Amino acid sequence: MRLLVLGVDAEGRSCVSEQRDSLDFSVIPGVPGTTIARLFGTSESPPQASAPGEGKKIADSLAPGHVSWYVIHHEPYGPGEKETAATELHYRNAIDLIFLLEGGGDMMLGDGAHPVQAGDCVVMAGTSHGLRPGPQGCRLMAFAIGATPA
Repeated sequence: MRLLVLGVDAEGRSCVSEQRDSLDFSVIPGVPGTTIARLFGTSESPPQASAPGEGKKIADSLAPGHVSWYVIHHEPYGPGEKETAATELHYRNAIDLIFLLEGGGDMMLGDGAHPVQAGDCVVMAGTSHGLRPGPQGCRLMAFAIGATPA
């Protein structure tokens, strides 16, 4: 299991600001035989999105602090196929916490393509991104928390 936390670089491009190739699990006090690995947290409510990115702003479907939980299935995307709203860089005022269930592809960011695959966890705090699924397509589960603009 790998964790990618997206952010913005000094040039204002979306990028991977943190990558953990393995997770550090620790024992939960008072709960024998159970461990936990913290992936992400916020210290304010509602959370704030990162600075606006270079992609297209899409409509905010969540009010700040509201939560949505969903599964998305992306069909395969091949060379030469027309760009879609999903494959082009886009962003919204939300914190998206994503777990790739099946398949994979390239997470498109301002600094280029970043391969993602089943088992990866991605944190996007309103970061510009696009997803170009691989030949198997891509199924992901996500939790979105409405955020205030940066």
